[in-house]
Amino acid sequence: MNKKTKNDKVEFMDKVKKFIKDKKLINSGEHIIVGVSGGADSVCLLRILYSMKDKLNLKITAVHINHMIRDEAVDDEKFVEDLCGKLSIPCISFKIDVKMIAQREKKTLEEAGRKARYDVFYKIMKKYHADKIAVAHHQNDQAETFLYRCARGTGVYGAGAMKEKDGVLIRPLLCVKKQEIVEYLQQIGQTWVEDASNQDDAFARNQIRNQIIPRLESVNEQAVEHIGWLCEDIQEVSSYLSIQIEMAFSRCISVMENGFKICCNELGKENPWIQKQVLKKVLEKTAGKKKDLERRHIEDLMRLLHNETGKKISLPYKMKAEKSYQYILVQKDELSDKQEIEGKLYCEEVTDLTNIVENDCIKIIDYDRIETDVQLRCRKPGDFFIFGAEYKRKSLSRYFIDEKIPRQLRNEIPLVADGSHIVWIVGRRVSEYYKITRSTKRYLKLEFKREGDDSNGEYQSNDFRGRCKQENR
Repeated sequence: MNKKTKNDKVEFMDKVKKFIKDKKLINSGEHIIVGVSGGADSVCLLRILYSMKDKLNLKITAVHINHMIRDEAVDDEKFVEDLCGKLSIPCISFKIDVKMIAQREKKTLEEAGRKARYDVFYKIMKKYHADKIAVAHHQNDQAETFLYRCARGTGVYGAGAMKEKDGVLIRPLLCVKKQEIVEYLQQIGQTWVEDASNQDDAFARNQIRNQIIPRLESVNEQAVEHIGWLCEDIQEVSSYLSIQIEMAFSRCISVMENGFKICCNELGKENPWIQKQVLKKVLEKTAGKKKDLERRHIEDLMRLLHNETGKKISLPYKMKAEKSYQYILVQKDELSDKQEIEGKLYCEEVTDLTNIVENDCIKIIDYDRIETDVQLRCRKPGDFFIFGAEYKRKSLSRYFIDEKIPRQLRNEIPLVADGSHIVWIVGRRVSEYYKITRSTKRYLKLEFKREGDDSNGEYQSNDFRGRCKQENR
């Protein structure tokens, strides 16, 4: 072995080890699960980690998965087991019928194989209480992933491709190219097995690997490395943007039943890209998943920002969005048409008003003005109240419209009613007719408490004509 070859080997090792150290991928004393297919990439990863084993006091367990697609897969399994035996590294082998999984779950062989591998890796990690899972993706894989996602359709986050560390999953070879890996194995005299399916251009990734990347490298031999740098930049930018999106989300969005309320005025102040990401986050949180939520759904919501009140759109996963004044309400299943009040009304006749402080949930009214009884309920057709010194009558529905209260929220507002006459719109106003005056002789204290409030019903009075009660409808 000549001097140049020795130097190349040392440079490769130092490059990978420095990457592992700089990115803090592995700590001393950790147990690492290594995916080993028998190909050059995974064999290289295994040898690198083996070289660090004693110095870092690492425990290494190799996992090999036979996808049962190729006849020669049995030979690959034996190769990996023999290699691990020579290195005194425990090896666990699995046979998984990927074709059957792909047919059953309606996935491509690539998708089914990937899911099967990672399911096994995480299962073994949990079983043996390991710390990390190491896989052998390198710069060429990164470039393939980037190009594949661009071709299939992706956003900023997807364009970042693979991270060197994703939770417990690490990719120590993401700093080197395929050719460097092959040359390193040749220098140390380590053999590997070739997967013939890697040359089958029926697979989309193989087309990128075998046709597109070589063409790019003919334009610039550092194309793969440059794509890797771009992915790293995108990941760093994405990290910053994630913080901005979270901040915008907290400013513009509030939680409501089965979904979220979007403040159009606040969202309109944000950068257009941030607006779209906030809306995307709303859809993902409401749906509880990301799949099948597409750019067009975000664009539909963007248009709704500028539409008139009452405009509705349907979205995936039984979601609906409706423009209601300065808000957009995004909810799953049916938009809220709630007909129950989650709370209680307590009534008490009082004679001394000195220590009673009225607020949004406590009001004092003229006892003798009550004509039938008082009920806590939701709105009904024909409801009205009296306002102003001239005792003008106003329908409750007109009041809600004038106050620009979203339609979906109107049934959630507690009302204290005396027949169709609304005594008190809880949290908002009391009908002028029931307000106390200098001529008031008896006073009735009304107190509304939400469910869960500490209350023993001490305000409930049995002598209010025997009819002071709560009615949830």
